[in-house]
Amino acid sequence: MSELTFEDVTVRYGSGRREMTAVDRVHLTVPSGAVVGLVGESGSGKSTLARAAVGLTPVAGGRILLDGRPLPRGGRRPLQMVFQDPYSSLDPRMTIGSSIAEAIPRGAVPGAAARRDEVARLLDLVDLPADRAGCHPAELSGGQRQRVALARALAGRPDVVIADEITSALDVSIQGTVLNLVRDLHRELRLSMLFITHDLAVVRYVSDYIAVMYLGRIVEYGPAESVLADPRHPYTGELLAAARRGGPQAADTVPASVADAEPADPHHPPTGCRFHPRCPVGPLVHPDRTVCRDTAPTGDGRPHRAACHFVSSAADPAAA
Repeated sequence: MSELTFEDVTVRYGSGRREMTAVDRVHLTVPSGAVVGLVGESGSGKSTLARAAVGLTPVAGGRILLDGRPLPRGGRRPLQMVFQDPYSSLDPRMTIGSSIAEAIPRGAVPGAAARRDEVARLLDLVDLPADRAGCHPAELSGGQRQRVALARALAGRPDVVIADEITSALDVSIQGTVLNLVRDLHRELRLSMLFITHDLAVVRYVSDYIAVMYLGRIVEYGPAESVLADPRHPYTGELLAAARRGGPQAADTVPASVADAEPADPHHPPTGCRFHPRCPVGPLVHPDRTVCRDTAPTGDGRPHRAACHFVSSAADPAAA
């Protein structure tokens, strides 16, 4: 078990006039042995942050630390990632056993027979029979492939696992099985995990802590029960309201100025609070709240914190 920390991390794509800041000065901690659910709509920067953690995307600023130290280069990779699409994350020409064995650190399991036994153990860990080791990915269902992807990640003996939307490409009937597996693995192995999803029902089921991301920044963070029961940022409240209704917020439940607002352009994010152009407690509804346009809010050091200038009214826009 290890603690993963993002310290003021920034990731940019492109250059010059076409440059876009996908992750902007993010501070986030995945405590040792805990699951942190990272939620937000498409384009918020969740997957970019994950790719930066495992070295697939360069970091433009800040540091990513493991137990307070920079991530080591070379040798065993202490972070392993499970990708969204189980159909493309496995080599179709390799058997399942070969794909898993390839991820075992060099020298960790000496001898061909011992490696076969280790592959069988890992398959059993994800509830797959050992004889699946001789199959190719095309012979498995989507849920089975995602289990193999989990086994392959565990083969690397990671300190932290990063799961990026691992249920979104699966049938609804299979998603619950995979989520149960994730919970069981966490209990058994006490893994530290960053679990990325856009589905609040999923994050409620697996997470100890929840971080909410919007346009490249963390806008709320806290214990899962606290965030879900008492959202302190209006964006979190909007996500929860949409999840309860099963769709976008109805236009008659919010001021027309908010309902008609267009999402911000990530290439040209708003100044101040990035959510202010569509915020139900911001300057669209309360013109005197110019601080939202001028100054970026920062959360305090409390366990449950939100980057909002008007936290007290964010949970209940009607009371603002």
